[in-house]
Amino acid sequence: MAVTKEKKSFKKFAKKHLAGVIETRRKTARSKKEKLERLEKKKAREARQAAREEKEHVDQLERLKDTDPEFYSYLEEEDPTLLEFGKEDINVIDENDGSDAETEVDDEEERHDGESDEEDRRADGEDEESSGGAAPRRGRVTREELTQLTSTSSAVEACIDVFVSAVRELGYRIKEHPRPQSTRKFEEPALVKEALVSVARHVGKQLSTFITGKGSFKSHRTRMIVKRLLMALSSVIGEGDIDPVLSSSLLHAIVPFVPLLHYVRGVTKTVLKASLNLCASPEEWVRVAAYVVVRSVATRAAGTRSMYQSTAFKGIFLTLIRTAHQYNIHNQSTVAFLTNCVVDLYGTDIEAAYQHTFVYLRQLAIYLRAALQQQTQSNVRAVVNWQYLNALRTWGAVVSTYAEPNQLGPLIHPVVQIATALMDLFSSPRMFPMHLHIIEVLNHISRRADGLYIPVTPYLLRILTSPSVALSHAPNAGSSSVECVDLLFTIRVKKSQARNGAYHRDIWSEALYLLTEHLATHSHTIGFSESFWAVEGTLRKLKTQVRVPKVHSSINNLLRHIQTTSQKIKAKRDQANFGPCDLASVKQFEDELKQQGSALASYYHTLRQQRIADLAAKHRDASGGRVTLESAVERHKNGGNAGGKRRRPQARRSA
Repeated sequence: MAVTKEKKSFKKFAKKHLAGVIETRRKTARSKKEKLERLEKKKAREARQAAREEKEHVDQLERLKDTDPEFYSYLEEEDPTLLEFGKEDINVIDENDGSDAETEVDDEEERHDGESDEEDRRADGEDEESSGGAAPRRGRVTREELTQLTSTSSAVEACIDVFVSAVRELGYRIKEHPRPQSTRKFEEPALVKEALVSVARHVGKQLSTFITGKGSFKSHRTRMIVKRLLMALSSVIGEGDIDPVLSSSLLHAIVPFVPLLHYVRGVTKTVLKASLNLCASPEEWVRVAAYVVVRSVATRAAGTRSMYQSTAFKGIFLTLIRTAHQYNIHNQSTVAFLTNCVVDLYGTDIEAAYQHTFVYLRQLAIYLRAALQQQTQSNVRAVVNWQYLNALRTWGAVVSTYAEPNQLGPLIHPVVQIATALMDLFSSPRMFPMHLHIIEVLNHISRRADGLYIPVTPYLLRILTSPSVALSHAPNAGSSSVECVDLLFTIRVKKSQARNGAYHRDIWSEALYLLTEHLATHSHTIGFSESFWAVEGTLRKLKTQVRVPKVHSSINNLLRHIQTTSQKIKAKRDQANFGPCDLASVKQFEDELKQQGSALASYYHTLRQQRIADLAAKHRDASGGRVTLESAVERHKNGGNAGGKRRRPQARRSA
């Protein structure tokens, strides 16, 4: 039996389902009407507010005419438009004036694009007639065309077309609006990167033809031309770790554009972020080029300086902290470079540098206070790591470089307090390597801050007199099987390493070197003999206990130079005719001694040169340890000579 399908009524369907649709449409229409009414009311309210402000401004100008007629007459002579406020329609911001922030709205550009397209086409036609063969062609880019484009100043737009085509040829994505995408190809693959560098340099030299004396663009068209180039440049620099040579060249080329970056929304942030990342590049030339861009952005003389200065100050330090997560022979030069960058960049604005330095030192003190209150594993790890130690070293370099009382001198005391508290908190002999790092930081602060006295001798003598590293007996025979400890890249040693005789000798050598550095820094002071008599007495006592010839010889040399320096100061002091309260005469006395030099300072200088040479040899050995195809070919060409050169460091270590 067939099942008959029941026929549905359309009226019931319409009544049930379409009623909701109709009601929704009615509500939408009503909401649109209400929205339009709100917008009209808002516009009317803004118009009334503008009229009220205009009336107030006119009244103020009228009062100014009575209260300060000289200033009123000055305004009439210099800028009469200020006195015509409200009488006619004038632009509050002239299109020839620069912006103080990235507030140039791109929507406004799109609104004007339709109006300027016809003008651009007419201008392009005029350019083609005036420049002859310099107009862009749709064929492949040849070397001759590139040379011709970069040799004339009238084909800048064609150069930028070639630049954008080269960027797309390398696979980078860039936004081009309102212009169509450039799709030109290149005759040679090697010509792509060459075009990027040559065009960027050429346009950078021609910037004076685009901008006015106030630093803004001459027209909307020139603004769009430069915007295309900056967008493409930021795309390439953002991927700078792909090709270091290209990145370095483009970073150097972008420096002339720094005053114009803030005219294009988002470009400054992109360039600054990419440059900060490239400051930690393994290649030195890339690091230098990236820092030049960062410094230019932070110090440019524009209204945006305060906006990007803080970002650059924070970014360069955070880049250092990220890089210093591990500290070894391979990234030591990078960390040292970033430390110098922080010191240099913070010197561009001492007032801002004081604020940033204070905040970061406070953060270090908070971590240390937590470890002092409760020595949990997390609190200890927060302060016993390379990031904390390198941060302390960096801020020590910053505050001691600008150590004047009106600069960062008041912040030296917090740095010293943090450093000494860290040594007092972890006084275990296994932490002696960290103590030596901190004492080195304090010595450098003292030397840079014109001989500021920091009491580090108690910590050095505590290390030298510690029974755990005593050299009164020969090292145990089993110590040769324990791995060597490089104190330069060590914070804490294991128990087995702490019993190693080689480790004990290294601790003594490093401590004696730092003691020599400390004494040499103050070897020109008038009270040198009295200040360090306890050090001399302790060294004489240790000299009789040490049984290692090399360390015994170092103590002997240090004592001899201390005695020579003391005798020289005493002899000169006996001839003085002033008292210790005459500070000006004491200062002159010490300046003369410092200029003449001392035996202790000369001895320290010799040790320092030897230390620098040893570190350079260590870096050469570390870089030579990597086996590459080029090194293998070179070793094969040189034959046995390379093998002999590689055996020398091994023979020296075995000796």
